[in-house]
Amino acid sequence: MQKNFFQNNAVMLLLTFLATITTIFFINSYCITFDFFGLLAKIRLLDHPVSIFFVTPALFWASAYICRRFALNASGNSMGHVKKALEIVKSETPDLKNLSSFLSIRVVVVKTISSLLCVLGGGALGREGPAVHMSSAIFAVIGNKFKTVLPKITLETWIFAGSAAGLAIAFHAPIAGFVFVSEKLLKTKSQHFRNNITWSLVVILIFAFLSGADPIFMVSDFSFESSLLFFLTAIFIAIFCGLLAFIFKKTNDHFYQKLSAIKSNFWHLVPITAGLAVACISSYSGVHSFSGGIYTVEDALSSSDILLSYKEVIGRIFNTIISFIAGCAGGLVAPSITIGAGIGSIASLLLADIDTNIFILIGMVGFLAAVLGEPATAAIVVFEITGQSVDRIPLLLSMAVLALFALKVVEKVSGKMKKA
Repeated sequence: MQKNFFQNNAVMLLLTFLATITTIFFINSYCITFDFFGLLAKIRLLDHPVSIFFVTPALFWASAYICRRFALNASGNSMGHVKKALEIVKSETPDLKNLSSFLSIRVVVVKTISSLLCVLGGGALGREGPAVHMSSAIFAVIGNKFKTVLPKITLETWIFAGSAAGLAIAFHAPIAGFVFVSEKLLKTKSQHFRNNITWSLVVILIFAFLSGADPIFMVSDFSFESSLLFFLTAIFIAIFCGLLAFIFKKTNDHFYQKLSAIKSNFWHLVPITAGLAVACISSYSGVHSFSGGIYTVEDALSSSDILLSYKEVIGRIFNTIISFIAGCAGGLVAPSITIGAGIGSIASLLLADIDTNIFILIGMVGFLAAVLGEPATAAIVVFEITGQSVDRIPLLLSMAVLALFALKVVEKVSGKMKKA
């Protein structure tokens, strides 16, 4: 019996290693291509501004069409799809056919092509949500393939391990990947908690050993003095992020469901119209309202002045919503970070003598926490991607919790008003 235990764990370790290597290679290649396509979109806007009125609608239509034609669940809320997949595998009689509509190689391929077309067209969606979704799918496919060899390792364990890998790889943030899974597991009553957390940790350790974890953004050292006015400003940013995130999420969900439910040929006008709208907004608001958002945050953090204006931040909010409801594949994680960075950048005008970057970080963590719903994950993501010192974690975590609290309060009030 003990021999079988060690054999099973050895097989699981080997498969996990292979799944992690495969995912690292694929997600890294995807992220590099995604960022490059986003850069091409910005160059096109700067060098040939008129062309976006033709290119963006065409690429939006292509991006949305392949999702609608080949894998509907490749578009929409990537994190939400992983959540639905987990609900399916945890049911008493899992419907594997329904599961494959959320997690399969078909979904991975369609999501990859669609999201790349979207960002090439200038869509303001991100890569991190798709990375988690696709990584979960790769792990789930491998887990299902070898379920007879490892009957005690459930698909739930594979999905959680894949989620940890996807977040860690996309953000270069292994700690955040593990914290993300831990927060999810603490919210659910899983019968396989120990397996889920153990193999997620194994995946993170393999990733950290093979890839390292250099921060995405190289932020120059900065310091600030705490004061009552600083904390009041930080609290204001966090609460504002939570309230705005409520509107942002509700708008995305409402219009996505309405537009994706269209069955007639009239649907083809949706992504084309959305592409024209994004082209118009981007032409007016500029390159910082355009495309995926990674370069925008990098520019904001490396700038000695306040880079993002009201026009650019509002433009990005509308561009993200329109790109999402058009039916294109892409995520809301990176856009949330970018929008939060813009909010923090603008709010820093209230205290001109304090480094703008600290307010940008607070905005990033506040809006991400409210949209993602995981405050500890949001805090660790921002901590890792910006290479901050450990003493910044309490501030980031407290702002993340405050932003999420603000969102929950307004959700509760909104729910009571609907019932009334």
